[in-house]
Amino acid sequence: MKDKTVILTTLNNAWAEPNSIFDIFIESFKVGNNTKGLLKHLVVICLDDRAYSRCLASYPHCYYLRTNEANFTKEAFYMSSNYLDMMWRRTEFLGTILQMGYNFIFTVRN
Repeated sequence: MKDKTVILTTLNNAWAEPNSIFDIFIESFKVGNNTKGLLKHLVVICLDDRAYSRCLASYPHCYYLRTNEANFTKEAFYMSSNYLDMMWRRTEFLGTILQMGYNFIFTVRN
């Protein structure tokens, strides 16, 4: 987009199965009314190895958000320690996107 806006979503192992909601999400941009052009602005933030591999197999704009000690492979239940760690790490990353001069739209696929 001309105003440096990107569309961001996350993907981890729990959501990376073939024919999952991730595939439907990507497909919806391809078949939606006037949405195909938005795909070039979509960046998928991958939270583990499997999600990153899965993303690259079906979509070119994948970013692996690596963490030193946290494991974001499994589904994190709301307000659990792992969930809060994931949310803080994601928030830090979103701050970095803003510092780089980009605007973003953050979407969740559930």
